[in-house]
Amino acid sequence: MTSRLSLLYVDDDPDIRTIVELALGLDPTITARTAASGSAAIASLVVAEWTPDAIVLDVMMPDMTGPETLAALRRNPRLAETPVLFMTARGRDTDIEGYLALGAAGVILKPFDPLRLAAQLRDCLEGGQSLLDR
Repeated sequence: MTSRLSLLYVDDDPDIRTIVELALGLDPTITARTAASGSAAIASLVVAEWTPDAIVLDVMMPDMTGPETLAALRRNPRLAETPVLFMTARGRDTDIEGYLALGAAGVILKPFDPLRLAAQLRDCLEGGQSLLDR
């Protein structure tokens, strides 16, 4: 049986947030929440008693980029060890290597396949590596 997974998905694009919510909703073992920005995610996690099993960050966001959000998360002792994945359209090898060097547990490329998203996330988290959808 697949273990339960709670995650926070952070993306400034409301359409992509909706698609991700719908895609992850297909897997009954995943509970997903979303945030519209890095600062909104951090604010919600600081005041909430809820700590997700994993966090997925869009790389390009206007107020705080994904890497800036990751750095802020790592400064919070409660979230310092929470696995973080990046979801991005920037899929050059050097970009991906850079995200992994920042401590990301994996990278999923946009556009992603909504029907495979839950499995891709689990593979990244269980394998500790990037999963490229090329």
